[in-house]
Amino acid sequence: MFKKAVWLMAAFVAAALILAIPVWPGTVPASLVPEGVRWVAHLDMEKFVATKLYEYLEGDGRFEVKVRDLSRWFKIDPSKDITGLTVFGSGPGEEHAVVAVAGRFDKARLLTMIGLDEEHKEFPYGAYTLYSTDDDEFGAFVNDGLIVLSESREAIEKVLDTAAGKVKDFAASELSVALKGVPSGAFLSGVVANLAGLGKEINQSKLVEKASGLFFLAQEKQDVFQVRAQVTADSPESAKDMADLAQGLIALGRLSEGQGRAAGFASLIDGLQVKLEGKIIRLEFDGTSREIADLLSHRRGGHGFFD
Repeated sequence: MFKKAVWLMAAFVAAALILAIPVWPGTVPASLVPEGVRWVAHLDMEKFVATKLYEYLEGDGRFEVKVRDLSRWFKIDPSKDITGLTVFGSGPGEEHAVVAVAGRFDKARLLTMIGLDEEHKEFPYGAYTLYSTDDDEFGAFVNDGLIVLSESREAIEKVLDTAAGKVKDFAASELSVALKGVPSGAFLSGVVANLAGLGKEINQSKLVEKASGLFFLAQEKQDVFQVRAQVTADSPESAKDMADLAQGLIALGRLSEGQGRAAGFASLIDGLQVKLEGKIIRLEFDGTSREIADLLSHRRGGHGFFD
């Protein structure tokens, strides 16, 4: 149950940001992320909650459905009690991922809830304690306001070693350097060192094999929702091939305009641009937060994305 609650919160956030992807408040905490991670994604919950996009989505009432289990089980209101979410990993799949959730928690209550599970186990680890309710679900408090969770005990222990200063963090890595370029107003950002190493499904694309990395962010400026993504290819020729593919998909999207559920997406296609600069492909999207909220809630008819 310990892990389930945080993954529910993560699912809630992902649903809200479905168009933005192809914690701590502020920047990713370098002192927590181990050296050698291959991807990092960060959500500043406080900045997200301050956007018009969140205001519109909250007004639709869909968030209440997604987070009611968190409120009932742990008395947590994600929009107020969660300040940030950082997810990072050394490889593809959930088994390599670590979720770090920062917020204002009732630690004593959470530990009481964990203790009620007769199958839970506790493992002392240095100054910390690992908790497990299953053989592949582990969690720990770094401090009263920070929880880390993973399916890998080894991954959790490495994070705790990093937090304790026993191993190097990722501060000197290219991933960390890339994230330092995130605008102060961005509420979502992420960087991937190598797309080809993220899993079998992604590797099925020959073009992905020629991409060395991905950087993305989402922010809101004066009620305009902006997404920026940048892919670096291994050569200008590969970059052009990727840009041509993206342009082709955009053209197909325009052709689908007015056809069923895809009509909502097609209406936003004009806000998407593809830019090519040498080995770099940039995807830029601008649309009003009102349009995005309407699309996510699918108010134009039928079922919404949160149903």
